[in-house]
Amino acid sequence: MNARITLSPVTPDDIDFITDLEMSVSLWPFEDMIPTDKEAVRKTVAERIYSDWHKQFVIRLASPEATPVGEVHIHWYVKERESWELGYSLFPEYRGQGYCTEAAQLALKLAFEEWKAHRVVAMCNEYNTSSIKVLERLGLTREGVFREEIYWNNQWVDQYFYAILDREYLGRKGI
Repeated sequence: MNARITLSPVTPDDIDFITDLEMSVSLWPFEDMIPTDKEAVRKTVAERIYSDWHKQFVIRLASPEATPVGEVHIHWYVKERESWELGYSLFPEYRGQGYCTEAAQLALKLAFEEWKAHRVVAMCNEYNTSSIKVLERLGLTREGVFREEIYWNNQWVDQYFYAILDREYLGRKGI
């Protein structure tokens, strides 16, 4: 099967793109805290580019134009436990086509096969059914519910906590 997307590590040339993406209310409809200080976000994005603890990639269509369609990131959750946290965002016009799942699969591959993660976690708003589907397609297990963790849409809502272990990932891949 031909790859439909590629991941390219964020570079200094991508700082404005990622900054705008991270500040876009329309791209994070289920989040409770969208940053508003553009210079602070730009500084953070720039600092993370060369870090060991935060890896961020632009999701691009595998086409001559290499159209950017979103981002996927993975960062240390608890370093001492070899635990990483996965997150992603996709432009609305590219949702529902499997691109997010493919990008997250590539991020999991890096985490488990290259960085030797023991565990990868992800969290999402209980109303974010699209993200729930992505996480479950990836083989993550819902391990818990943080009750009323997020103040969203003028109400407290639950946040779901998902995880996958290295042996689960590697067992599925036959590695």
